[in-house]
Amino acid sequence: MNIAIADDHPDDRKMAEEQLRRYLTQAHPEIMKDLVLETYSSAEDLLASFSPGQYDLLLLDIYMEDMTGMEAAEAIRLRDERVPIMFLTSSKEHMLDGYRVFAAGYLLKPLIAHLNEFAKAMDHVFPEIMASQRTVLIPFNGKDVDVPVRNIMYVDINAQHKLSIHLPDMVADTILSYNQCQEMLTKDNRFIECHHRIILNMDYIWRMGQDDFILKDGSKVPISQRRKKEVKATYMHYMAHR
Repeated sequence: MNIAIADDHPDDRKMAEEQLRRYLTQAHPEIMKDLVLETYSSAEDLLASFSPGQYDLLLLDIYMEDMTGMEAAEAIRLRDERVPIMFLTSSKEHMLDGYRVFAAGYLLKPLIAHLNEFAKAMDHVFPEIMASQRTVLIPFNGKDVDVPVRNIMYVDINAQHKLSIHLPDMVADTILSYNQCQEMLTKDNRFIECHHRIILNMDYIWRMGQDDFILKDGSKVPISQRRKKEVKATYMHYMAHR
């Protein structure tokens, strides 16, 4: 798990790192051996090394010199729609601004005086982070491959009646049955069976058409006529609560 903290005050940066490590040691000790925690003294330094999918969580101080944490978050959202962003702040003044960048929460400074609030905020965001890291074992070419669930755009049945796994950079056929895949994926609220034998990851939807979903790569996935109302309602609910 990779986490970054950006704060231009060394003491605050150190405190955030210490409290985050303390929280994870107590609440999620299983990830400590793989934890990579990077700190930055400015938003500019963070953005200079940032790439989509690089981090599982960002903690940004709002009141930094030159580029603020909110400005950094807006720049990050143009490159990465998914990474959870939590703001470090000594004021609640900018909480409404956080809606523009889909902030996952706010951590009030000084952290040492708000440890209960810190833990509650982390309790809120980490279940989703842990779920986003889930993988499934899928047989490809005679061997089982660990595939991150978040990388699956959708699955369907191809012309050869095999299950196809559509990933951002490839389409892979597998001997896995549709029912087996359905059982694995539909437990995750990101996935919806939008058509007969098609399961779609709603995180990849760009917009909803009359009879299909248009994905961010421009491809289209049909919506079942029989279940159109239910499918659209599920998608709207997911978007409203994501």
